[in-house]
Amino acid sequence: MAMSDSRTQWLVDLYEEHGTSLHRLVVMLGAESESGHILRAALMGLARRAHRLVDPLERVGFLAEEVVHDARTTRGPLGTLHLPELTDQRQQQIQDAITAMPVRLGEVLVISHYLSVFGPELAGILRMTVRSANNRLEEGLLELRRALGDPAPGVIESLSGELTAALRASARLVQPPGTDTLEAELRTLDDTGRRGVGLRVFVPLLMAALALGFWLAAATTPDAVVEAAPTSSVTAAPTASSSRSLPAQVREVPVYYVGRQDMMLYREFRNLAASGDLVSDALLGILSVAPLDKDYVSLWGSGRLIEATLTGSTLKLDLEESVYEKLTTQQIARAAVDQIVYTASDLVGDPMLRVVFLSDGGPPPKLLVSEEGFGRRGLDPMPALWLSSPRDGAQLSSGQLVIVGVVKPDASAPLIRITNKDGVLVSSATAQTATDPNAEGWRAWSFTVALLPGEYVLEAVTTTQGPDGLARLESENKTVMVS
Repeated sequence: MAMSDSRTQWLVDLYEEHGTSLHRLVVMLGAESESGHILRAALMGLARRAHRLVDPLERVGFLAEEVVHDARTTRGPLGTLHLPELTDQRQQQIQDAITAMPVRLGEVLVISHYLSVFGPELAGILRMTVRSANNRLEEGLLELRRALGDPAPGVIESLSGELTAALRASARLVQPPGTDTLEAELRTLDDTGRRGVGLRVFVPLLMAALALGFWLAAATTPDAVVEAAPTSSVTAAPTASSSRSLPAQVREVPVYYVGRQDMMLYREFRNLAASGDLVSDALLGILSVAPLDKDYVSLWGSGRLIEATLTGSTLKLDLEESVYEKLTTQQIARAAVDQIVYTASDLVGDPMLRVVFLSDGGPPPKLLVSEEGFGRRGLDPMPALWLSSPRDGAQLSSGQLVIVGVVKPDASAPLIRITNKDGVLVSSATAQTATDPNAEGWRAWSFTVALLPGEYVLEAVTTTQGPDGLARLESENKTVMVS
């Protein structure tokens, strides 16, 4: 296929134009070791939403938003910014003041002034209201002015210009990545949508992403040993570089489970044993890997995945008869189908994916017979709220804890309640919640709190309106250990 005819040439062009600057931003935000994976995840996410994000500015904004939040997740609340040292004394003084600030304050200055985005654009990238974003930016600039000993309020305008110059000078010291590996992967997206393409196409894509991630880490951190931290992107990597006997894993794979009480769909990111087929790995995870959260369950029985065949937008799954044993009612069968449909379509990157079931090569149980296959149903199978991070049973360090999740557009901003092991209320406040839905239709929310060592229950509660017009509460909770 000629380059000019490529249906993904726009994506390649976007990467060539903005990839270097976004990589440098990820490094400055303190997530250098995962830059390659973060960029790949953002670009693949944009490719999946190309039909909805048509405006070029919206596409650039989406990439910036994704890399910023993946970088923040990778770095963690206790991480630090990374601003390469400058020879200019004034510019270095500005950078020192930024890195000395609380990281959530300093990063707003870095994002806004390096990308030159303010007002609604900045708010969108930060997933905050315009008012909140403006307040945080103003607070950061005032803190910077105080740290530099510039007392006059009017100096803010000139200081803002100096800050931009310092950040861009610092960014130029960050080694830019090569483009061949990821460009080649982006171009293969043309072929993944054609009929007759098997699931094995995902293996070289994963390995290419892994190679790019390690290349970026090596190129930007000379003479340093980089230990990769988990992100929301799917990567194949050994569990430990020091032991060749350990099996390879596919990291941070989205796997959907069902709530024990409400029969709604919930998502966990899991590290799964790599068999050479990404979708099969995830489906085997549904069949054999217990959820981390005690409130979730997989509705499928134990058994073997005989064959998975992807043709165009149809995925045929041949499962052993024993796998279907628990699917005894329409409600259970539909929830179980949703588990597989949403897991597979997330990995394939095709929201129109249809899944057809077989049983030992023949027809499946009556409840799962469908010639056209089963597809996604928007947000209908999901609850009104997800508490996405931290996960249940997480072991955390004391200090600032960032709790994040999503709510449906018609749900209220969540109330976050934190209690200790004795049931004593430690904190209760409304989470900061985006006003507009993201590409998937959710509104993102976050809440930051400082916790001392101990065991805590984190609960997020939202209010929705039931079919009868009456308000009803929906919640999700996680138990964590802080040390």
